[in-house]
Amino acid sequence: MIADLDRARQLAVNEQRLVRRHVNLAVATSLVHTTICAFYLWGGYFSATVPVFLGLFGCVWLGNVILLMAVRSGWTKTFRDPSMSLSLALWLTTGFLISIYFVETPEQSSVFGAVSTDGFRISVMMVFFAAMLLASFRLNFWKLTVLALYASGGYALVLLLAFSDHGIRLSFTVEWLQWLIFSMTAGAFVVTGASINALRSSLSGKNEELGKALEMVREMAIRDELTGLFNRRHIMEILQQQQALADSGGYRFCLCYLDLDHFKPINDTYGHGVGDQVLRRFARLVHDSLREADYTGRLGGEEFVLVLSQTGLEEAWQVAERLRVSLEKQLFTDLHPELRVTVSIGVSEYRMGEQIDEALNRADGCLYKAKEGGRNRVVCETNLDSVASA
Repeated sequence: MIADLDRARQLAVNEQRLVRRHVNLAVATSLVHTTICAFYLWGGYFSATVPVFLGLFGCVWLGNVILLMAVRSGWTKTFRDPSMSLSLALWLTTGFLISIYFVETPEQSSVFGAVSTDGFRISVMMVFFAAMLLASFRLNFWKLTVLALYASGGYALVLLLAFSDHGIRLSFTVEWLQWLIFSMTAGAFVVTGASINALRSSLSGKNEELGKALEMVREMAIRDELTGLFNRRHIMEILQQQQALADSGGYRFCLCYLDLDHFKPINDTYGHGVGDQVLRRFARLVHDSLREADYTGRLGGEEFVLVLSQTGLEEAWQVAERLRVSLEKQLFTDLHPELRVTVSIGVSEYRMGEQIDEALNRADGCLYKAKEGGRNRVVCETNLDSVASA
């Protein structure tokens, strides 16, 4: 069942994974833009010199790397938009706009021969729509509008600068018609992108609810409903994991088998409601007494097991003894003035190559000795005659 839940969690939308994928696609878009401009430079349709070209795209890629590292390192996790979509889209668009200024018809012949370049500038700006489509998954209507206006206004400014430069030959009608088509298309992308973003936001909310539901179901599958400790099934899975670590060498762990003394008379005398309260308080006491690396579970009824990782028998005995003393000192007078609760504990250490049941049986045998010896004591497998009693 736990494996099925883990597979279901993998199928759910992972927001952090989507953020990383978003940034990777943005960088891929920038790579397409760089490739197109490099192709035009080689063909003689990019008026900048090679050093200027390298300087321009060096800056573009420096910004790309900085934004990519900021997102992938998790530094932006606390941001409202961890993918920094608007910043990234504006940065990419700035690179598009600067580069199209240099796209022109050369004065000399090019490797392409006599070719009209009226469509070369718009071909570079078409990459903008890939960036805008990507941004639409993260940006709302108003942010997309800002991006579209920035691109359209920047494109118009570049055309004005190009017309003022007598070294650049332009077809006024074609260039401005292309700008108009670009601007109208950008507007259409704003409307479409806003709808995409609304759907993504709805999906993100549902995914968050699904994640919480899956976590709740998982907790219900591995936790004991009454005490909140791990249930029998899950504690056995943990024991198998500990066994695998120990059998690989250099790892040891101990088991403590716990049984509340005279618990049935508590239920019979004070009622099952009081018995449930005793179990809850004992579970909380056990949980608070252990390290984060240790595990505790309820096997059933008043029986519990502790799994103490990287712990030898002497240390395990000390842990169990502290727990026994803590419970003995615990007051239950609010439940009933005469109520007193104690615990008997058996301790064993896992031996490499044995079955988990063997280690549990040895701990159970020690527990039996503790019960036989008068209860409210800890018995360790190394010396069944050494007991600690109140």
